[in-house]
Amino acid sequence: MITQGETSFLIREVMRMSQAIRSNPISKEEAEFIRAVFAKGDIDKITVEELEKVAEIVKRWWYEEGSELAYKMFLYVWMLRAYKLFSQQEKR
Repeated sequence: MITQGETSFLIREVMRMSQAIRSNPISKEEAEFIRAVFAKGDIDKITVEELEKVAEIVKRWWYEEGSELAYKMFLYVWMLRAYKLFSQQEKR
């Protein structure tokens, strides 16, 4: 399990990596969506649904181009999603 502090690191890393996104296969709108999600800066302000949408976008990029950056982003986003799901489960 990752800690709250580690989620902050992952969010900053995804935000940093998202600055390198260029069009094809990710559209300008998708890149802006990714940046907007991670600009929130706090895992508690990001929804599971937003994380799943970002994961879908970067996974497509990874599959289509074999991009190492896309692969890293996918892993980080998926870890953040797991953190959110686990946190929600603990609250119940």
